[in-house]
Amino acid sequence: MKTFLSVYGVCDIGFKKPKNEDMILLNDEMFRDGSRQKEFNFDIEKRIVISIADGIGGLDRGEVASEMALTRLKELLEKIPDDLNSRELKEVFDVYTQETHRLMSEGMGSTIVGIFVYHGKVFRFHAGDSRIYLLRDGGLRRLTIDHSLRESGGNHDAPSNIITNALGGAGSAFIEFEEIDQPFSNSDIYLLSSDGLHDLVPPDVISDTLMLPRTVGFEAAEKLLEIAKEKGGKDNISIVTIEIKEKEE
Repeated sequence: MKTFLSVYGVCDIGFKKPKNEDMILLNDEMFRDGSRQKEFNFDIEKRIVISIADGIGGLDRGEVASEMALTRLKELLEKIPDDLNSRELKEVFDVYTQETHRLMSEGMGSTIVGIFVYHGKVFRFHAGDSRIYLLRDGGLRRLTIDHSLRESGGNHDAPSNIITNALGGAGSAFIEFEEIDQPFSNSDIYLLSSDGLHDLVPPDVISDTLMLPRTVGFEAAEKLLEIAKEKGGKDNISIVTIEIKEKEE
């Protein structure tokens, strides 16, 4: 059996923001204001990066920041050696974070979240409040904790959009980077999202949508986008679904 990643990403301006500050990276392609679909062979591809960057609302040039975050990530991961261990990979992401944070000019900032496949291992990474979910055997589990005053800061009364960590902006920055144990099982669906989705659409609705009969991949992502816009579309909305498919050779 071969393992494939069926990936679909959609990036939408929503209804309230004057421009789209989100951006999506699907390995070798970056885009905003549209959708893309790709399939990757896990048994052949040595490195795959799938990521969302969300320019921070309220800061100027958020769209420039999100593009810079993903461009630098893409270029860096294309150049790293093939024999790094997990600790060395973590160091690569730490250096990326500090250098990108420092290079962003005043008034620029971006969250980042993603999945990185490297020689048979799968890692998750994030800085900020964009998220990764995993739907497995009918249960939805969130793999990230928002770097926000409400979640990681423990202030449950704080607005959800007050983030405490991001690339650029004020202060320091860090990235969470961890290997995902037992990352793939047939029919798993990973969901990456910017807060334009999960601030409006609760986990039970996300789970129900991903599990609708024959609603997988692009259908699920487009349905979730539709639901977020029905609820007001107050922010830019980025959604990536990664469906795991096992196929006979």
